[in-house]
Amino acid sequence: MDKRKYEIYIGSKNYYYDNIQSLCDIDSSPTFLELVKKSDECRQRKESFEDYSDILLIPNDNYNGITEQAHDRIGAIIKELTTNDAIVYIHNPPIVLNEYLKSVSQENVKYHIEEYQMNKDELDFVAKMQSISSQIIGQNHAIVDIGQSMWYLTKTNREKPYVIMLYGNSSLGKTELVREVAKKFYNNNYYEKHLSMFKNDTYSDYFFGERPNRKTLGYDLLERKSNLVFLDEIDKCPEHFYSAFYTLFDNTLFKDASYEADISGLLIILTSNYMNHDEMKKKLGMPIYYRIDKFIHFSDFTPQTIYEITMKEIQEKYSDYKEWYTPEQIYRLVSPKINTKNENARTIKSKIQEVIEELLFEQVKSSFKKNKSI
Repeated sequence: MDKRKYEIYIGSKNYYYDNIQSLCDIDSSPTFLELVKKSDECRQRKESFEDYSDILLIPNDNYNGITEQAHDRIGAIIKELTTNDAIVYIHNPPIVLNEYLKSVSQENVKYHIEEYQMNKDELDFVAKMQSISSQIIGQNHAIVDIGQSMWYLTKTNREKPYVIMLYGNSSLGKTELVREVAKKFYNNNYYEKHLSMFKNDTYSDYFFGERPNRKTLGYDLLERKSNLVFLDEIDKCPEHFYSAFYTLFDNTLFKDASYEADISGLLIILTSNYMNHDEMKKKLGMPIYYRIDKFIHFSDFTPQTIYEITMKEIQEKYSDYKEWYTPEQIYRLVSPKINTKNENARTIKSKIQEVIEELLFEQVKSSFKKNKSI
């Protein structure tokens, strides 16, 4: 009779290791992948495997180290590597392992699931939003809109994911806003994925989980540290991956071919360089468009906003030049280079950096007068 006990932990790596460190010696206990390699080596040498373990750790990255064929019989392999009364500590099992666990005595199977907390302190809400407003310059309407959404999530216990689209030209503060929301409401923990990286069909395994020994979207969602998900530049993502978003945006359970993740209470923030709703409807398609709960537009910078961002960046660079120049001197030299429109945070920072480098180099340039190339 199989007396093995299976302790399953669903959540982040920290959650897994924090829970098992008091139950076993993490440093000396073997991992699943280590024993698989030992077993393979014995087989190659035509020796019998004798190194059965009474404690086995299976962190989720071990699933990526075995072959696809091994995934199909992962439950049987666990039995082959352990004693009959072993304790097995499993992290975020794939679907095939969950199915195997259903076949063993349920008295020996125990699930532990991480709970994700959003900072819902109502008394501190105004202070948090004021702090965000002080960091995101020139986007007052966007701050009010995100504030409404965060207050709604503070006051309610929504199960279905809440999806927000931040749209407008690049470098206007969209990414900075997501990071500030993460700091104030999610203890600076969030899952981030840059969708512009997914350029062709080779990335379909990630979205759909067709290769069980690869990381997938389901794998990452199980491992997330909070309920904030940031998907950057959805406008750069090929549309044949959109079908993965249908499930992600519209359900409390996300399932690909390899993993199944509970996504209840998820806040998903998308960013894009779309300019209006008509463009989003055309490029994303109506099924995706209507699964987005809120759209927040980021306006191009006004001359006043450009000035405020310029001064803020000059102040933030103060330690680079404080021994030789004042902020006023830096501004006098950089202001002719900065336009009163069609500037964004990236171009402003680049021009300020260029001026500071030129000024600092002037101090040593005279030493190279004899060098005609300078």
